[in-house]
Amino acid sequence: MVAAHTGRLLRLQGTAGAAQVQRRVREQHGERQTVSRAVARVLRSFIDWGVLADADAKGIYAQGKQRELGDARVAAWLAEAMLRSRSHAGGSASVLRHPGLFPYRLPHLAASQVAARSCRLEVLRQGLDEEVLMLRSE
Repeated sequence: MVAAHTGRLLRLQGTAGAAQVQRRVREQHGERQTVSRAVARVLRSFIDWGVLADADAKGIYAQGKQRELGDARVAAWLAEAMLRSRSHAGGSASVLRHPGLFPYRLPHLAASQVAARSCRLEVLRQGLDEEVLMLRSE
């Protein structure tokens, strides 16, 4: 969740403020001290890992180094992980563009190409040109 909010802010503004991320996470999980401490620790971990970098102002972070993922099998594994981490089992056309994946630069693959790399994923076509990636029924 912290990654998703951070990635969304980075896409929108180019930077992510610790206060903004804190506020958005507290809106979902409540005004608890443990939530604030956890968000601060996750953001500090992002900095330690190099996926965020300190910007000029205190508490403002910029995009750090992105890891290039050129392997479609890794993209399929990430897509499956993102789908399993959601509370519902429904699919998504944009699972590989999820803001929580901001530390990675993913290859531009169609959903059918990603699903072909995993026996646990399938594609549902919607409309003329939209493919939705979803978990295969078990």
